Amino acid sequence: MQKYVLTGRGKLIIAMLIVFFIVLPTLLLVIWAVTRDTLPDKSHPGSNDIPQSADGSTIFKSTLGTASGSILSSLNGDGSGPVYLDPSIAGPVHFDLDAGILTFLFTPDMQSSLDENSLSVIGAFLTSPQNNADSKIAVEIPQLPDEDTALLTKAIIDAFIILEVPLSDITFIVYQTEPDTQTFEIKMFYQ
Repeated sequence: MQKYVLTGRGKLIIAMLIVFFIVLPTLLLVIWAVTRDTLPDKSHPGSNDIPQSADGSTIFKSTLGTASGSILSSLNGDGSGPVYLDPSIAGPVHFDLDAGILTFLFTPDMQSSLDENSLSVIGAFLTSPQNNADSKIAVEIPQLPDEDTALLTKAIIDAFIILEVPLSDITFIVYQTEPDTQTFEIKMFYQ
């Protein structure tokens, strides 16, 4: 029978493996959990953050050429700066918190993700009284070519992931569009 002796080098290697595989991941997980709880939550603004009309719904009006358009995450083709979207082709159009209905615009040729205004209003949409444990979120999207459909559904799913909504709570409904339409209305409501 052979007897093995652990040398100083072997002890050092075992200690390094323990640190690398157990202590380091545990430390990273603890740091992530602590910083996650201390970050301000901007994804669910209160209903008071969005002006509403007397009937409780909000109509968002847009004007052409305003500098307050949504900033895309991509840069201009030459990398010189952010691209501004005209509010008439992206962003919220109608929001009724009490009824749990949200409509916003999306232009696949100009967008690869939802603009900040739409994302913020979706956060408020999640605070609707219609959102309960049994409700599902229905998302009406236009019938588009496969590439544009993939882009649009990814943008919507990414928004819900950011807002920590389980994907099992989302249902997509496809509607027919008019020919030659470039900007589409996306409607969300609770079922």
